[in-house]
Amino acid sequence: MNRLFVFCEGPDDIRFFEGVLRKRLQEGYTSVELIGYAGMKHIRVDGFIRGIGAMGDDYLMIADIDNDRTVKAKKNRLKRWYRDLDTDKVIIVIKEIEGWYLAGLNDHASRSLGLRPLPGTDRVTKEGFNRMIPDQYGSRIDLMIEIIKRYSIQVARDKNRSFRFFYRKCLE
Repeated sequence: MNRLFVFCEGPDDIRFFEGVLRKRLQEGYTSVELIGYAGMKHIRVDGFIRGIGAMGDDYLMIADIDNDRTVKAKKNRLKRWYRDLDTDKVIIVIKEIEGWYLAGLNDHASRSLGLRPLPGTDRVTKEGFNRMIPDQYGSRIDLMIEIIKRYSIQVARDKNRSFRFFYRKCLE
């Protein structure tokens, strides 16, 4: 069996994958390694991608859609940055990872955290998430940790289109 490397943009993505998805992704791999790539030079990420392929291991790259208008446009941008990237191994989060966090909360879990229940989270941005944080939390990280404790993958599949795509592609 080989390893799976998951390129995550930053610490919020790593926290999410560690707390919610690592165990599910581990099935079929000897290990799952999470790599924060947003602060790395493009040439270093490309080197990682080449090395992973040379070792016979596998990878996923997770990226927010940010200001790109389509998934294809974002994948094309990433391909320009990372020459050796296989765009079939790229998962685009719409809109940002904060939407995936909130997607996993049913109405009861949302209320227990002091949040307004949301029917869908495809349009959640970092700024929108930050505005939702109830006063009882010392930081956004505190809230994210509490969300992870109550997270339902089944609920998330219903509330977020890009999470549903990720689930079907990587976990079914």
